[in-house]
Amino acid sequence: MFDISQATNMLTSLGVSSTLAAKAAERTAQKHADADPLTFLKELKTTLEELSAEGSQGKTAGTAATPTTVSETQAYQSTAALYNKDSGATTQASAKAPFSNLEEFREWEDGLGDTFAADYEPPDYVKVLSLSLSAGDERTVSRYMFFKNHPEFAADYEAIRSGKLSKFPTDGSTLVKSDLSTMTKETATFYKKNPAQLLAAEGFNMDPTLVKMRMDGKIDAPEGVQVSEWLMDNKWTKDGVVSQNNRVVLARSDYIGLDGKGAGTYRLGKYDTVTGNIIDTDGRAYDPLTGEVQA
Repeated sequence: MFDISQATNMLTSLGVSSTLAAKAAERTAQKHADADPLTFLKELKTTLEELSAEGSQGKTAGTAATPTTVSETQAYQSTAALYNKDSGATTQASAKAPFSNLEEFREWEDGLGDTFAADYEPPDYVKVLSLSLSAGDERTVSRYMFFKNHPEFAADYEAIRSGKLSKFPTDGSTLVKSDLSTMTKETATFYKKNPAQLLAAEGFNMDPTLVKMRMDGKIDAPEGVQVSEWLMDNKWTKDGVVSQNNRVVLARSDYIGLDGKGAGTYRLGKYDTVTGNIIDTDGRAYDPLTGEVQA
């Protein structure tokens, strides 16, 4: 049986509201406790769609639409092109953050509107920041550093909180960490057409190629081994299946996008497990509560 919290966290990272994610994960686990991991993923998607449909009844215009899954129908564009000046999105080079320090950020964030377009879909960068956005004051510094490093997203976020639609990708295409060029042509083609399923595999820390091969009935886990654990602890290579802790590898991997050209799209700080400080992209350490630079 899948860990409900793991399924909830995976959906939340894709932009699903925490309440909806928890309900979908719990309902799916209750109905399909002993399901094969691939069946569980499919049923989780179906349950999420059902809950979203139920929640949409009676929704009024001007209220935020509840995000569901990553769109599988939106036409894919090159990750690099999506952040090009000619794409219509504001780039970092031409954008300026609406704040210059932490206190100004707090004022800016407190002044953001709460009106979302009826057809609003969360941009990919919100999905990257989702856990921090829902954490309240304790993650203020984390949010500040993210938007400080991405002034183009700060301007866009302010706009969508006032009822406008994001100028940035909302289909999850920039959130991919797996390198499609290392997969078989058939597998890469499948995931390029179905990015939601690729992100689901990554969300559960499973090797996407092994997931696809098992879904197609081309490979089985060794006898006596739990399928979900096998998919998390191994990866496919052209020379055969080898051991790999996919959870660790994915945690350390950059968001490269479906085309593999998006490295650096999200400039993220990292937590120092020893000191608890945030190590920003400039290499300096910041206190996670005060935002002060540490010696």
